[in-house]
Amino acid sequence: MSDRPPWSRRVGRPRALRLLSAAAIGVVAVSLVGAGGVSAQPVAQPGVRPTATTGLGAAADARKAPRLFPDARPLAARDLSIRRNANGNRTLRFESGLANVGRGVLEVRPDNRSDCAGDEQHASQILFRDRNRNGWYDRDTDNRSVRHDAGCMIFHPSHDHWHFEAAARYALWRPHRNQPVVVKGRKMSFCLRDSERAPERWETRTYGEYYGACSQTTRQGISIGWVDIYGSYLPGQVLTLPNRMSDGLYCLRTTVDPANQLRESKNGNNHSVRAVRIRGDRVNARPLGRCRSVL
Repeated sequence: MSDRPPWSRRVGRPRALRLLSAAAIGVVAVSLVGAGGVSAQPVAQPGVRPTATTGLGAAADARKAPRLFPDARPLAARDLSIRRNANGNRTLRFESGLANVGRGVLEVRPDNRSDCAGDEQHASQILFRDRNRNGWYDRDTDNRSVRHDAGCMIFHPSHDHWHFEAAARYALWRPHRNQPVVVKGRKMSFCLRDSERAPERWETRTYGEYYGACSQTTRQGISIGWVDIYGSYLPGQVLTLPNRMSDGLYCLRTTVDPANQLRESKNGNNHSVRAVRIRGDRVNARPLGRCRSVL
């Protein structure tokens, strides 16, 4: 029986031989890496999910990444005025704005993926995938996308670029009534771009300005935390008032994406309302008050 205690006993090769073998294996591995024969691989950490970064694995991983959706939200109408048209009828002119407060950009592109009539071209909404899975669009990383059918775009020769159809619709209501007094039935079309930053009260992130002046070939859209502004002087930013419409309090409602052609993270905030008091050829914005019912 050996005089060595039981916990000090060894089975198999002597300790010195085992250490020599391990050292030799390490030398061979280092030599192969230096010669380009073996690629160094990161060591997996417990609890950390490995992510494919190269080759076919990266492509498959990108296709599985979740889509990042925009969230279209309208500003309440502003820059209000009453003007007389060529027929002498009163018209209510106003400025409106379409904001994106989602986690993805709101981007549309004209293409030939489907037929559209006359001077129109099919519109595709571009939904980018969250490749780094941080929950927000990152232009440098999230460069894989899918297309969603978003109706048609119309070409404006005087502007020399495409406009996205069905961007907004306007209606004038009496408080607590179930029918509008007057509605702009034609769906408005605009070129989408970054005009100004979204209101701070909406507590969204603000990215750098990206979508600028529109042309036939440039991408158009609205970055996260930006608003596309449609000035009161533009065609379509007007409601013709009925001849016998009485003075009083009215509710001017703006609806964005009225045909529900865009994919969004939510649709419950696609309306905004501005309370206005109309007296003859004058109009003034008023506290929302009784117009909350129109939302």
